[in-house]
Amino acid sequence: MYHPIREGTRGGQGLFSWAQVSADKDREHYLGHSVNAPTGRWQKSQDVHWYNREKKQSDKEKAEELRMIKEAEADAIAVAL
Repeated sequence: MYHPIREGTRGGQGLFSWAQVSADKDREHYLGHSVNAPTGRWQKSQDVHWYNREKKQSDKEKAEELRMIKEAEADAIAVAL
């Protein structure tokens, strides 16, 4: 028997919150639970999004870092050849 697919979101997207996930006993089944819903002693006063924070770098420092990376890549290619 054929049943048409229901319209809209059926997963309760509007009702979802990471706070509920952190309290859930099956939180390990959620993708991203360790970053978005951290639990335990290890996460107290920890910045779990440290890798995504904007770094305070001037344009001159960025250009210098890029130059150093390009030099290192060129040296690696020269050694490989």
